[in-house]
Order: sequence, then C-alpha cells, then structure tokens
Amino acid sequence: MKASLSTDFARYNRVLQACRADLENGDQLAQEKHQLQLFLSNFQYPKSLIFHNLRDALKKIDGHEEVLIEMLQQNIDYIENERYLTPDEKYRLIRSLPHLMLLIDGNVGNDNKNRGRETNVFKDKRIKQSQLQTIFKQYPVVPEYGDMSMTMVIILRRAPHWDQSFEKQWGGEPDKKIIARYLLSTHWPEIKAKHADFLGRFSKATTELATYKFCKALSAIKYAAFVSRLVFDGFRHLMSWTCTVLESYHWKLTHPVAPELLEKLGSKNASGSGTGAYEAAIKYNYSERERGIMVDVISMIKSLASALATAQAAVAPYIRLHIHHECQQFVMGELVPPLHRAHKRSRDIIQPLLKLRRLVADWGPTSAEPQDDYIKYSRQDGKVEAKHIVRVVGPSPTQLQLMRTMVRAMYDARNQTKRGIFSKKDLEKEDLVLMEDFYNRSLSFQYLLNYSDTLRANSDLGDLWYREFYLELTGQIQFPIELSLPWILTEHIIRHQAQAIPLVEDILYTMDAYNDAAHRALYVLNQRFLYDEIEAELNLVFDQLVFLASDYAYSHHKNNAASLSLDETYVDRLRHTRKAHRKLVEPPARRLGIPLAQRRVQLLGRVIDLNALIAQHINAKLYKDVEFCLRKFEASELSTVIDFARALIIVEQTRNALAEYLDLDEFDVIFAEVDESVGPSAFAGRSMMHVLGSLVNDVLPNFSYNALTRRFVRSPACLKPVDRPKAPKADHQHLGYGARCQRAYDMANKLSRGFLGIPHYVAIIQIIGTLAVPLLVNNLLTNLADRLEIAKAYLDAITEGLPPCKLPKYMYGLAGVYGVFDALLKPILRYADLKPEVFQALKEIGNTLVFIRDLSDVLNRDDLERLIHAVPYIDTNFSINEKKSLDNDSRFPLVSAVSKIETSSNDATELARLAAALHADIICDNSITPAPARRNRAPHTSLFYGAVVHLAKLIEPYRESWSSNNPTNGVMELEAATDLHRLWSALSFLFGLQPGKFETTNSKDDTDEKSGTSTAKKQTLTVSDEAQFGHGFFVAGAALIHVLGQRYRYEALDFANHVLRVQMYEASATNRASGVGKADASLNDDATGFARLKTYHKRIFDMAVAMFDAAAPDVGAPPLSIKFKPPASDADLEEITNAKRRASVVPIQRPLSTSANNGTSTPTPPPALTKKSQPPAPPKQSPKVAPPSPKQNVQNSKPPPPVKPKSSGPPPPAMPSSSGPPPPMPSSSGPPPPMPSSSGPPPPMPSSSGPPPPMPSSSGPPPPMPTSVAPQVTQVKPAPPASVKKPPAAKKPPPPKGKKPPAPPAKSSKSKAGPPAGGPRPSLPFLAGINANRVD
Repeated sequence: MKASLSTDFARYNRVLQACRADLENGDQLAQEKHQLQLFLSNFQYPKSLIFHNLRDALKKIDGHEEVLIEMLQQNIDYIENERYLTPDEKYRLIRSLPHLMLLIDGNVGNDNKNRGRETNVFKDKRIKQSQLQTIFKQYPVVPEYGDMSMTMVIILRRAPHWDQSFEKQWGGEPDKKIIARYLLSTHWPEIKAKHADFLGRFSKATTELATYKFCKALSAIKYAAFVSRLVFDGFRHLMSWTCTVLESYHWKLTHPVAPELLEKLGSKNASGSGTGAYEAAIKYNYSERERGIMVDVISMIKSLASALATAQAAVAPYIRLHIHHECQQFVMGELVPPLHRAHKRSRDIIQPLLKLRRLVADWGPTSAEPQDDYIKYSRQDGKVEAKHIVRVVGPSPTQLQLMRTMVRAMYDARNQTKRGIFSKKDLEKEDLVLMEDFYNRSLSFQYLLNYSDTLRANSDLGDLWYREFYLELTGQIQFPIELSLPWILTEHIIRHQAQAIPLVEDILYTMDAYNDAAHRALYVLNQRFLYDEIEAELNLVFDQLVFLASDYAYSHHKNNAASLSLDETYVDRLRHTRKAHRKLVEPPARRLGIPLAQRRVQLLGRVIDLNALIAQHINAKLYKDVEFCLRKFEASELSTVIDFARALIIVEQTRNALAEYLDLDEFDVIFAEVDESVGPSAFAGRSMMHVLGSLVNDVLPNFSYNALTRRFVRSPACLKPVDRPKAPKADHQHLGYGARCQRAYDMANKLSRGFLGIPHYVAIIQIIGTLAVPLLVNNLLTNLADRLEIAKAYLDAITEGLPPCKLPKYMYGLAGVYGVFDALLKPILRYADLKPEVFQALKEIGNTLVFIRDLSDVLNRDDLERLIHAVPYIDTNFSINEKKSLDNDSRFPLVSAVSKIETSSNDATELARLAAALHADIICDNSITPAPARRNRAPHTSLFYGAVVHLAKLIEPYRESWSSNNPTNGVMELEAATDLHRLWSALSFLFGLQPGKFETTNSKDDTDEKSGTSTAKKQTLTVSDEAQFGHGFFVAGAALIHVLGQRYRYEALDFANHVLRVQMYEASATNRASGVGKADASLNDDATGFARLKTYHKRIFDMAVAMFDAAAPDVGAPPLSIKFKPPASDADLEEITNAKRRASVVPIQRPLSTSANNGTSTPTPPPALTKKSQPPAPPKQSPKVAPPSPKQNVQNSKPPPPVKPKSSGPPPPAMPSSSGPPPPMPSSSGPPPPMPSSSGPPPPMPSSSGPPPPMPSSSGPPPPMPTSVAPQVTQVKPAPPASVKKPPAAKKPPPPKGKKPPAPPAKSSKSKAGPPAGGPRPSLPFLAGINANRVD
C-alpha cells in the first residue's frame, strides 16, 4: 500500500474530527471513516487485506477448491494454446496462477464438515504440476502495471505448503536460457526477419486493395478470408513484440545495477538515496547496444501499427464480410448434419443447436427460417454450403460472446451424455472437431471487429514512462527527464548512433511512448494530474529533441563538407593509413532526410511541424558559425584569410546540403548580415574593414616584400605593433571546420600562414568580392598619398645635406671608386630617422604598389577564366582581312600556329576560330570595339595601371622640386643636382651597407590571464636592411623615377651602377698595368662585397623598372626620340660633309683648366666647390661602358616599414653634413685630388708622377698607392671637320727625376673634341650603352 494513502487518511481524520459537529451527516461520515480505517490498518492482515478477505470468504463455500482447480486448468490451457491477443490478457492469465494456487492451498474449510481437510497444491493430482512448473520457469517475472513487476515465486512462498526445496522447481533460480529469453538481443534477429516478411506481404496486399474496388459478393469471400488472416497475423506480431519489450523492461526493473558498479558508472546517488534506485534500474542498467536494440524493436512495433492503422479503412469491409460469412456458414451450413442426427435420434441437444442457429442466422428480410432443411439432409449430400445474403457487417459483441459460449459448452466432453450402454453420444467426434475448430477461429472475431482498440492495446508502450512505484519508493515528487526511459532512448538515437543500427529515422517512434502514456492517463486512469506531468515533460523533451536533432544534423553535414573539401592528395594518403584516419575521408552515412522532412508530427493531440523548428535552429547555427569564423579572422593577421575562406566554403557547402530538406536562408544573405555589409549606413563590411586595416596597419608597414617569390613576409622588427582582439573560443565542436577534420585543417592552414602571396589575394577577392576592390584600392592609394607626403619632408632634408659628388674615374679602380662614395655618403647613415622613417616610408609606398600589382594580376586571371568559359557564347567571327593580319602577328602566336594547321587541314577551321577567341584583346575588339578604333586603343586597362597614373598625379606637386630644369647651356649638372634620381642613388647606395638597430615590441599576445596586463617587453634588434625593408624599397624608388621620367639619368649617374661598371671594366681590362688604383686588402674586400650586394640590388631594381615599363610605359616624362636617316650613298655623305664644313665656325677654345680632358693634356684640378658656389661643370668624357647584360634583369624586391611624422607637423631634423667639403675630382693625367675618409679630412692624392697617395678606407689611412701607367680608355670622339683646326695640345709637366712619365691613354679613331661653349648639346660617351633612340 502506498504511504500517501495513510498520510491522506490521517489528514482527513483530523479535519473530520474538527468539523464533525457542524456536518449534518457527521455520524455517517464517522462510521465510514471507521470502516476505512479498519481497511487501511487491519491488525489481522496488515498486508494484502483484500486477498485474505477473499480467501476467507471462499473457505466458507463447500467445494470451492474444485472451481479454483478448474479455473487454474483453464488458464493453463489458454496460456499453452495462446488464446489471447493482447499483452494485458496474457499477463492477466499468468498473474492469476500463483494467486489461484495460494487460494487452493491450505485448509479446505473451517466448518465441521471440512475441518482437518487440507489441499496441498504442490502435490494434488488434479493439478498438472509439470505444466505449471514450465510456466513458472518461463515467466519468473511478469509485468503488473506501469513500473510495478511481480515475481511469481514470491507469491508462492506465502503458500502454507511451500518448502524451500521447491525454489528451483518453480523458477526461483532462473537459468541462462531464461535470462536470455528476457533480453531483447535474443529475439531481435527473429523480430527483424518477421517484420520484414510481414511488412512485405502486407504492403503488397494494401497495394492490391488500393488498386481493385471492393466487391460485395460471395466471390470475394476467399480474398476476404486472406485479408482477415493477414491482419490477425499482424495483431499477433504486435502483441508478441510488445510483450518482449515489456518483459525485458520489467526484468531490468527487478534486476538493477549493483551499487558498487553504479558508483563506477558516475552516479552521484550510488548510495541509494534520492534517485539512486531508479538510476540503477533505468539509466545505468542498459548498455548502448541494448538501447539501440530496444529503439529498433520499438520502431518496428510502431511502424507496423502505423501501417495497420493506415490500412484500416481498406481492410475493414473485407474483415466484416469474412466474419459474417463464417458465422452464417457455421449456423446455416455446418450445423445441418448435427441437427439432422439429433432430430433422427431424438436427442435433447437439438434445442440448444436450434437456439444457436436462431441466434446468429441471417435469413434475410423476406425469407423465414426453414423448418425441414436439416430433416431433408442426407449424409450423401456432404458439406452444406450456406446460401445467405452478403452483408458487410459482423455480429454484435453479445451475439459473438453467447455463440462462442454455447459452442464451447456443446463440444465439452463432460457435457456429452448417453442413454444406454450401446447408444451413441449426442454429438459425434466430427461434430466436436467442427465446433472446436469454429471456437478457435472465432477467437479472432472480437479483436478484428474492435480493430482500433486491439491495435492500440497491442502497441501500447506507456509502461516505459510510468514510474509511480519508484517515486513512492524513493520519496521523490518527480524524476528529471534524464531518467525518463523514452528520453534516454531518444537521446541515444541522436548521440550514440552506430553503423550496424541506423536509428535516425526511428527518432519519432520512441516519442510515441508519451502518446501511449497520456492516452492511458486520460481514458484508462482518468487522472488529469498524470497527463499534466506527461505534457510538461514532453515539452522539455521535444525542445531537447529539436536542439539535439538540429545539432547532430548540422555536425554531420559539416563533417561531410569538410571531408569533401580536403586536398585530394592528402585524402589519398589518409585512405591508405589507419582506420581512424580513414574516417576523415569516409564519414559514415546517416539517413537524416527522413526525420528532417517530417512536417506533421502528432504529439498529445497537437500537430507539430518538426521541419520548420529544425530549420530555425540550423539557421541560427549558420549565423553563429559565420560569426565565429569572422571574429576569429578579425582576431588574426591577414595571412589567415585562406583559413577564413576555407571555413566559409565549408559552411556554405553545409548549408547547401541541408537545404535539400530544410527551408534555409541563402548563404549570401547570411554572410551579408553577419558581415554588416547591408543597410543604409553600411559602406563596407567587417571583413572588408579588417582586410583594409590589416593592410594599412600591419602588412604594409610590418611586412617585407620579396619580388622573387612575390610574397610578403613579416619583418624581424615590428615598428608598428597592432592590437587585435582575443580570438573567440568555440563553444561547440561543429563550429569552424567541424570536429572530425579540425586537426587536418589546422595542419593544412599552417602552410599558408606567416606570409602573404597570390593565394591570399585570391581568398581576399573571394571574401570581399570584386565590387569592393575599388574601395580597397582607393583607401590604399589614400594611405600611399599620406606616406608620400611624409617621405617628401624627409627626402628634402636629406637632399639639402647631400654633398656634391661626381663620378670618379675608372683609373681609381673598384676600391678607389667605392672609397670615394663611401667617404661621401656614409655619414648620412648617422641620420637617426634615415631607416625608421625614410626607408620605412619608401617601403610602405613600394609595398602598396606591389600589392595592387599582384591584386590586379589575380583579377586579370579571373577575367580571363570567365572569358574562356564565355567563348562559346561570344561571336568571334573575323573578316578575311583581319584574320590574315592576325596570322602573321607576333603578338598572337597561338593564332599563327593554328592558322598553319588550318591551311593544312579543312577540319581545323573551328580550332583556329576558338584559338583566336582565346585572346582577350581579339574577343574584346570584335565584340565591343569597331575595327578602326581597335588599332588605336590604349592597351592599359589593368588596376595597376590606374594606380601608377594616380601616383603620377600625386607626384605632380613635387615634380618641380625633384626635377631640375634643363640648363641654358645644354650641359647637365652632375655634381650638385637636386633631381630625385641623385637622392635615390645615394639612398640605394647606402641600402644594405650596415644593419640597423630597431627598438621593437613583440607583436604576439603576451597578456597575463590573471592580472590582464601585457607582459610584452621592448627589445632592440639588429636587422639587415633587406630583411627589414625588403624589395618594396626598390619598387618605391623605381616607381618615383619612372613617374618622373628620370630612369636613364639614374642609370647613367647612379653611384652604385658606376661602381659596378668599374668592376666590369677591371674584369675586362686584361692588359691593364698592375699597381694603379690598388688599395689595402680590407678596402678591396669591402668593395668586392659591396659590388656583389649591389649586383643583386640592381637585379631587383631592374625587375621593378621592367614591371612599370610593362604596366605603364606611357606614364611619366615622354622620352626624346632621335631619328637618324643615313645617306643613300657615299657620294651623298661626302657632299653633306663638305656643306657642313663650309658653314661651320671655328669653336672657341676653352682654357685647359676647364676644358674636357681628352687624355692629351694635364689640367690643373679645380678647387673644391660647395653646393652653393660650385658652377655647373663642363661635360666630361668618360670611358665607354658596355650596357648591362639582359641576364641582370631578374626581378627581386622586398617591402618597407611605416613613417611617423605627419605632413602638418614640424619639419624633420636637419640632415648632418659630411665631415668636410667634397674633394675635387682628379683628372686622368694630373695629380688626383684628396679623397675624404669617414673619420676626418680626406688626405691629398699625389699626382701620377710623384709618390702614390694612400687610398681612403673606412677604418684608417689606406696603404700608399703605387704609380702606374693610366689605363687605356677608348673614348668616343667624332672626326672634326676639315676646316676646323685642332687646339694645341697642352704641355705636360716634366716628370720627376728617375721616373718615367705615364703613358697617355691610346687614342681612338672615333674620338672627338669637346663641343664649343654654348653650342649644341654634346654627346655623352657614358650613354653609349643606352638605347640611342631614347635620350632624356
């Protein structure tokens, strides 16, 4: 008895005593209360009071044991012959056995007649002991109601004649076979086989029923019998499978997990307090396999019940037709022979037979019961076929019950009587068999007619939810949903699937247990509070179901999308490794489409759209996933843009896979909303702003560009640290790349981090789109203008402090020339802002330009790919003239090659047309531009070309200060020019001479988690210029020089190029006398290393120049084109020469001190000039320099760091000047001027006739330079006219005694005298190696 009954009764008793006097029927209520109190607290029978009262009442009836034994035998017969069709009937028969035995056992009665008589139920011969023992052994545990179970042997132990030795005989110690019978795993294969077989046959039958129209005729009787038997078999299967589930469930309830094992499994109530008892019986008592099998069996029960319920309308007419025919055939046909024999023998049984006939016979409205049909019957007639009206209606329950009762009484052997020894019984043996067969066949009639109730009773699994017994046992108000078996099974379907048991489509069948429990609470128990509890739990469970189903579906499709996006070579390697790795590329198949597509789920009378609910959750997960990827990208450097692009691709593929079942938002809409790129006030999204911010604040100032690899790499010293937000932590494993492939993608993404290259630009364009590229480039060009304005102030300061310098002669050799430039320019390195400001600004300018160039190349490639795909849809037909012009055009080698194929084969016409269409210019020309305008169209339409044009506009305000005007006398200033190319020559000369020291802070996140303060420390790094500024430095210089049109001046007057030319000259002058221009070994080593470094830098610079020439050749100052038309013959040449001689005027001779040195005189060296006082130097003749080899034009460049000062701030500090005035440039034959050193005034250079002067070095006085013969220099000098006399040669100073004068350089037949003052612009011999058709 439940404790709550006693508690409620005690409260009722107290209230009744308090208000008894005020009640009219108080005495009557008090008497009823007394009877109820005796019932609840009976001292004679404290337990099982009802049973003991029944037993005492039976003892007073004489012969009651005979009736009980008959009932016991009948129950055994029903159980053995399975004369039941619902689980409740089956267990009712089994549960009655021990109670009947308990009522039979003991004293027969307490009266005088029966006193002392006892019946031992375990030894009574009237009871079939073996049959009883078999049933008790087979069913040791029987479901009683809900979560209450009955152990059979416990009831028997209360019998008076029970002995402990009977324990094993009556199922007290079940063996392994009995235990295995209670396990679902034992019956699971058989259930699966029967389910598949029956469902196939039933589906075929329902298809036939839907195809053929029902015919109410006797011809359909046979098919109606087939349908009825098929439905009855379905009911049998449902009853058997439901009993198997309930028996397994109650076996687990009576055999919970041991307390010590419960603690190991992680239960917090292992001691048994609280919910521990129910946890041991339910939560921890099933393995994952047992849960999966139970779900599968439940799904088979519910699926078959659903199929039978769906087919009810189709099979009901056939069932009623069959039952009506069976009853009429029995009473109107099969009862005729027994009636004939009973009438012939005048037996009394004829009256019961006629009553049975009249009970259910249907003679029709116009016909009456025949009175002589059984009289006229003859045995020779055989079986009688009843002729009755065809009706689709069955007998009423009362008719059916009376008919079966009468039949059962008639064929019972104990009712058969004889009138004499030789007389026969009332019914013959064949009649008894006939009646018994009808009795067994008619068992199904009541269940088939009550189709819906039978179907519900056989598929009712409400016991799986009820837990009232354990609530009373543990003293809990209610258990949490984690302990509810329907929810445990539902959660298992989602979380613990196995390939052997695919259960996703069974997820809603387990939820049907709540419908069964709610139906029982309302219509069987009539308890509203139970229904409310079921409804409240179902609301929580369904929310959890939607959440877990959407979560699992999203995770599964995310893992599939991530596996499909892996690199193919990586996937092939994983396939041949361990099984754990193979799961990455071969994810298990899951049939999620069935539960996701459910739009009408019926739960507690409500119809729920599960598809819409899951779609809402998955939509939210898509937004959350994109938000996580975007926040992670915003917290990382720009090199993780490939990671971000890959993650977005996986999310998009996941969305596309789920969109087959669910109504989801478009991915573009999701990304635009998360990216905040939509709305009236949004001009750029978060991804676009992060890309732009990373470029301006991190990549351009803190990365170095390498022109060889076309990549940005982080500089060792971070001059502009970037503060980024902390990376978000994934609150679920399916975010990002998913749980299965996360590690694989982490390893793959490491390959694309730490640098920025072409793949990153492709990812950037994929993310921000091509429409956002103009906005990105526009902001980059705005930043470039700021960098250029800041750099202008520093460059002007350096220009003011730049010492005058002209190119030393070749006679000084490599070490001497290098020493001159080193002494003049190295003091500039002491300028504190040179590298952190000037070099950094140039680096940022160069980095900006190369980034735009690479971005433009990516866009051009994408345009070409789209164009190739569009070729079949574009009209690319050419006219004959245009096609012939293309065949021989070197710009279109593919067209030329295919045209040759076309001429040799008639089938190549289409091939030639397609080959011509592949070229973008051809397609654009023929589809957009008319033929006349096609030839004059500018070819520069790339993004990079626009950036160079914009740079030219930005340079325009500075062009006057960075470009000197053409001198009036036509002589170019060489020593103190203010052109940008001279400043760039100095800066490029100093680039890489010595490493710089930079104070930097670690850019990584070194924040203390406890205090929240940054633990990053400043440190000073010594870094080379190339590592810190990269090739972007050279790109900036090449861009400025290209835009200003000073390329050829720079190539002619560059300091580093001059050193390289001297090196080339020394290497080629094999007959040069040793000793001239030699210096100490350390200076030679420095010069050689410098030449090797500048050779590499020159290649990088040439690559940058070639880049601008190819992209924007028409930007900058237009070159002067000199066209030379030679005479047609020698006679014409002589005539032209004579005419010039007659018209020529003798030029004014210049003093020797200022005239050009042609190798025949020794002018006195000019005094040292300052920048302000030095007049323009006359043009000097220099040795002919061979043009650089084409092999030197190899591109290689790197990027520059940021600039701090603003354009509106104070001007930069003054540039420190060199240690003394610049030395005069020596002549080729006179004594060389003194060369400055890096530490003090330059020592004087002795003349060629005296002792050799010491060469300057970077550390101290150089060793003395020996006197040697000047090298022979081939000078370019045109032949003077015949009418002009040569100026007298200057006298050479006498050589010192004991010394031979140096031999003059060999004169070339092509040498010429310098031009007269104020005459035409002289030719520059050092430009001989440059293109003669293009002169600045």
